[in-house]
Amino acid sequence: MKFGADGSFSVTSFAGDDWQNCKDHVRERLGLPNDWRHEPANDDTPVIRLRERDDDEPARIRSALQRWEHAIPIAGTLAETYLASRGLSYSGDAIRFRENDRTMVALMTDVVTNEPCGVHCTYLDRDGQKIERKMRGRALGAVVRLSADEDVHHGLGIGEGIETCLATGFAPIWACLSAGTVAAFPVLGGIECLTIFADRDHAGMSAANACGRRWYEADKEVEIVAPSEIGADFADEMEVA
Repeated sequence: MKFGADGSFSVTSFAGDDWQNCKDHVRERLGLPNDWRHEPANDDTPVIRLRERDDDEPARIRSALQRWEHAIPIAGTLAETYLASRGLSYSGDAIRFRENDRTMVALMTDVVTNEPCGVHCTYLDRDGQKIERKMRGRALGAVVRLSADEDVHHGLGIGEGIETCLATGFAPIWACLSAGTVAAFPVLGGIECLTIFADRDHAGMSAANACGRRWYEADKEVEIVAPSEIGADFADEMEVA
């Protein structure tokens, strides 16, 4: 399914089904309204809200980035073991590993300026299995650029989780880390096509619809892709497969 500049999408049935019934089925499965392009966002659509000034934020960002500076490439580390256990791999520069506390560390950068603003930490046990996750620094308006800016040209993919984005096999792609950041993802200059890999739950689909509407209204091409299983993301789908 692909959304064009006019907001339309095409469907194909190899069983000879009526095309309108097919479109209605796709809308229902993805949680799209009959005309998602012009329908106002629901009140419960995840959004990033403005905060009061936080005088401690610069210090938190500096502390978070020290974790990044002291981390090493993931090759041969527990971070690589963890990703492999999920059926994933990564060879870029946005993920590192901290040996002293067994943490997979992903660099968070401002979605517009690319300025480093924090780290996303996945804490691992001695066998390379996930214990917990935590974001340090500033998460507001931050993404993990799994693909570098210089690799982004005509199109870009986005999703929520790091593992979700890696599971898609799509490039270039950025992890937004939350439904709220997906919902608020801004229209960026030079990108003509956005592919949104949505989590198949209410928050994920609402966020994808809000983002898709914004890009459509900016006359951009938008594609929303979601797993077939309700409640799943693409990393879940890969594990099941």
